[in-house]
Amino acid sequence: MQLAEVKNDFLIELLTLQQDGKNAISAPTNWTKKPLLEVETEIDEFIEDLEDSILLLNNNTTARWHFFIGSPGNGKSAAIGKLCRKLIGEKGCHVRDENNTAITDLPNTVVPYALSVYENDNKYATAQIVQDASVVRNPYSSNVNPANELLYTLEHAWEKGISLIVCTNRGVLEKAHRDYHTDSNINSKPWFKVLAAVVSEGTATQGTIGEARSFNGHKTVFQEVKISCCHMDNRSLLLENRNLERLIQEATSARYWDVCNVCNCRELCPFYANCEWLKNEMARVNILMILRRAEVLSGQIIVFREALAIISLILAGCPKDYKNCHPCEWVSNAITRYDVFALGVRRVYMSLLASSSPYGFESTLPLQKKQQEKLRKLFDTLDEGKSKSRDALKNIFDSTPPSTDVGVTRLLGASGIIASLDPCREALPTDFYGRWETDFQVEPIEGLITSIELACIEIWKELEDGLELASELMAPEIYWALKRWSSNFLLRFGTLVEGRSAWSNELDTFAKLLTLMATAQESRTLEQKRNIRQLDLQIESLLNMTLKEYREDAVQLSETVILSGKWVHEKLKAKVKANEESGSVSLTVAFNGGEQAVLGSLMYLWLTRRLDGNMDARCFPQELLSGAKDARVRAASKGKYAFESNDVELVITGNDECFKLLRFDGEVDVSNE
Repeated sequence: MQLAEVKNDFLIELLTLQQDGKNAISAPTNWTKKPLLEVETEIDEFIEDLEDSILLLNNNTTARWHFFIGSPGNGKSAAIGKLCRKLIGEKGCHVRDENNTAITDLPNTVVPYALSVYENDNKYATAQIVQDASVVRNPYSSNVNPANELLYTLEHAWEKGISLIVCTNRGVLEKAHRDYHTDSNINSKPWFKVLAAVVSEGTATQGTIGEARSFNGHKTVFQEVKISCCHMDNRSLLLENRNLERLIQEATSARYWDVCNVCNCRELCPFYANCEWLKNEMARVNILMILRRAEVLSGQIIVFREALAIISLILAGCPKDYKNCHPCEWVSNAITRYDVFALGVRRVYMSLLASSSPYGFESTLPLQKKQQEKLRKLFDTLDEGKSKSRDALKNIFDSTPPSTDVGVTRLLGASGIIASLDPCREALPTDFYGRWETDFQVEPIEGLITSIELACIEIWKELEDGLELASELMAPEIYWALKRWSSNFLLRFGTLVEGRSAWSNELDTFAKLLTLMATAQESRTLEQKRNIRQLDLQIESLLNMTLKEYREDAVQLSETVILSGKWVHEKLKAKVKANEESGSVSLTVAFNGGEQAVLGSLMYLWLTRRLDGNMDARCFPQELLSGAKDARVRAASKGKYAFESNDVELVITGNDECFKLLRFDGEVDVSNE
């Protein structure tokens, strides 16, 4: 087949969104241009508000200090970029760095610490923007300290009485406060009190913090300042909104892919096929479901940068494969030499579920070599009439496989989260193997299966037929290598079509609980409240089951002391609630006195299997419960059980003896059990 005359340059643009691409990180040098993939999010409400409130327009006398707080890659700088585009395009402002250079004139290698916003032709700045407070003005300084840089910026903005926008992670804020909150020369400053207020509000706060504060300056730009913040790590792209799905729909818009309709490589192009897969609602939902499970299992949200990199990988492949050629040329070259398995490993199901498998073989090197050795022996027996199989295998033996280093290693790596969700880790229904391994059905999945899969299946069948020529001693080993190879493709295909994964039921239920806990209590239905109460009881039951001596309503204070009684039942009940920690996809187990521990998905997985099955309590990984057990012991100490007059019982064991101390009516009854 001739080289494709059509090239879709959208694929080149997509590659810049991968984690080593020039557009992976939003910076002032690319703020003036609209991002390749941009969808409306909840942050847009803050941007629209800040667009007017940080300026002097309409005789505004109140400045705005706003803090975008979150981890790298979650869209802080992208939000600031959108704000700058609005300030420049709609408000006619000028945005310049500390050297008075407009951001439109900044070199690609320059990332300024702070930017100043000038309204109209004013010579003084109305606002200052710190796009990343975790960096410093002079990285070559002998005393690099982002926290000190932030304090300097707060002081400067207060003295000038101007608006201030800060993008930062919570660690910089907390360090700045921690280092100086006992310094009497600083902690009394009004700008430091603003920092203290932001830190003390916690990660659940979104919006205004307190009343407006007066600058009390003689020549300030504004008279007072209003403080607000938003924690961007608290927003999952999968659980509480459809942001990731909207990004996918934007990336698969017809305007980006219409050029492919006249390409003679379209039928064997994995990227066009992946686009069609993502446009299929059922198939797209299953992909989002698996990514949601990965997010829940990891306990960490998938940030915008990771989401964009995954979309880029699915729709444009890996830039390490291309060197100096276009992705469309790479596809055309693979088709020309009939390297169908190179095309196959760039299909969406392999990119997500088996990206560490070169040519679809085993990811571990010894097994991979063993497979290829057996298949090479089969290759030597093939006659010239089976040219397709010979060409396909020859490419595998002689060519460099598509890269397995595809980025987003936290999710897609050989030991990544999605690898942990491999459904083959558990027993799958027999009919699943029948559908996808031994009796591959084409009709029910029309639109998802492509000429790539059909070509691979044809080759596998030819190779299986060729086993007749192999020696009786070698045939079983070659058959093993062949079936492991084909199964790696076909089972992954079936996994994604059916939305299967390990621990799917438990993770889906936990995801629903996360969403439920984020719902206001007054908005919960009776059924939802019943589910929460059931989880509370399950946690309490599990904590009791881990005691050396099983007792209802008891706390193991130490190796030899158990606290029990009516007081424990009333005061130390476990209660599950939302986890307000930034960036967390988990719940919290809370006890009286404010003591709490994290309830992550792993603990929930083991909890459900312990309570729903026949697992012995001794099989439960105790380290998963250590946080909750310690929190309950601390809650017992804070509850001052030793000073209660009634309904407190201590059981003390040691030296083959057991003593029970029962307190009632202010007296202590000691008995030897």
